[in-house]
Amino acid sequence: MGQHQGKTIFITGASTGIGRATALRLATEGASLFLTDIAKDELEKTREKCQSLGSETISLECDVSNEKQISEAISSMAKRFDEINAVINIAGIQLWSHSHEHSLADFEKTLSVNLTGTFLVCREAIPHLLKTSGSIVNVSSTTALAGIPYSVAYAASKAGVLALTKSLAVEYGGKGLQVNCINPGGIKTEMTKMPEIEDPNLKLLLRQSPLNKYSEPESVAGLISYLITEEAQHVNGESIRIDGGALA
Repeated sequence: MGQHQGKTIFITGASTGIGRATALRLATEGASLFLTDIAKDELEKTREKCQSLGSETISLECDVSNEKQISEAISSMAKRFDEINAVINIAGIQLWSHSHEHSLADFEKTLSVNLTGTFLVCREAIPHLLKTSGSIVNVSSTTALAGIPYSVAYAASKAGVLALTKSLAVEYGGKGLQVNCINPGGIKTEMTKMPEIEDPNLKLLLRQSPLNKYSEPESVAGLISYLITEEAQHVNGESIRIDGGALA
C-alpha cells in the first residue's frame, strides 16, 4: 500500500515537467488525482499514465488565472471524491525580456498565472482542506530568493508565492492546515532553456546554476510527496530550496 493511499490530490500544471513528474509519483503511491492544465493533449497523456499506474485520475483543461474555471474545478473535484486532502500548485509561465523593454501586458500575464492563479486555487480549496487537515504545496523558485536578469515578472510573481505561502500558514496553521512552498532551481524543464532575447549576459543568467549538474523533475516530485505525508505534518510555513547548492 502506498503512503498516499486513500488521499485525493489536486494538481495544477500537470501536463509536463514538474507537474507531470509529481502526478506520476503520487499515482504510484496510491493517491487519487484531479489534474489541471491549459495544454489539453499533454494533460491527457499524463492522466493516461497515472491511470495505468492504478490511480483514479480525472483531468480538466483549466486556466488557473480564470476565477470561474478554478471555482468549478475545485467544486468538481469535491463532488467526485467527496474530499480534498492536498493541493499542489505547479502551473506557471516564464516570459523573457530586457526589463526596460518588458511590456505591461506580459508582466501582468505572468503575475496572473503564477501568483493570482496560486491564490485562487488556495482560496477555493481551503474550506475543503480544513475539513481534512490537509496540505498545500506551492511551487515558487530560487528567483524569489536571488535576482535573475531578463525575467523580473517571473521573479516578482514567485516572491509573491513565497509570501502568500507563509501568510496562509500563519492564518490557518492553528486550524490544522499545512502550507509550504518549494524553491526549485537547476531542474530540467522547458523553463531552463536559454531565453530568446538579444545579447543576453550568459554570466548573469548562469549565476544560479547548480554546483554539480541539473536535476530531473522527479527530484522535486519526491520533495512534494514528502511534504504531504504524515511525518511532515510539523513542517509548516516553510520555504525549501531544491537547487543543487546554487544559493548555498
